[in-house]
Amino acid sequence: MPPLDHGQLNEMLCDLKRGNADALDGILATVGRRMFALARGIVGNASDAEDVLSESFLKIARGVRTFKEGTNGYAWVMRIVRNAAFDFLRKRKRTATEDLDAFFHLTDERYSPDRREEALLLEEALEKLDDGERRMIYYRYYLDFTVQEVAAETGMSRSAAGRALLAAEEKLKKLLGEI
Repeated sequence: MPPLDHGQLNEMLCDLKRGNADALDGILATVGRRMFALARGIVGNASDAEDVLSESFLKIARGVRTFKEGTNGYAWVMRIVRNAAFDFLRKRKRTATEDLDAFFHLTDERYSPDRREEALLLEEALEKLDDGERRMIYYRYYLDFTVQEVAAETGMSRSAAGRALLAAEEKLKKLLGEI
């Protein structure tokens, strides 16, 4: 996936908050693929993920007034998608699972050969992390959570979450150095 411009996404959320409904199209263009990947990784199939995505956009449009300017808009959007996916599963009495491996499919056919090779190397290194370490990387770099948000999500203290994240990052760096 192409790099994300957090400032651009935050501006779109602010535009939506000011009443510009066209900002939803910009949000879809900017993070729609990431939102879909998150939903699909949780609900397990594309059809249900599309339903979750539709519900997520309704929740974003209705709840944008709670978005605080200057905060992490990407994490705010992804949390809405994640919660919508879990709500979807609860309504259908299905068990919620997050398939972290689905989130770490990083290659994209539109990448240059060099970028594709780098993404494959990163995927290989991520596969060598244990589930807890991958979860830390997922929260921090895929959902863009702060250490405080990771702590709240995992039920860890802030310092324990920081240590776990640091350990996962260090192990990933070491694995990347070995490849």
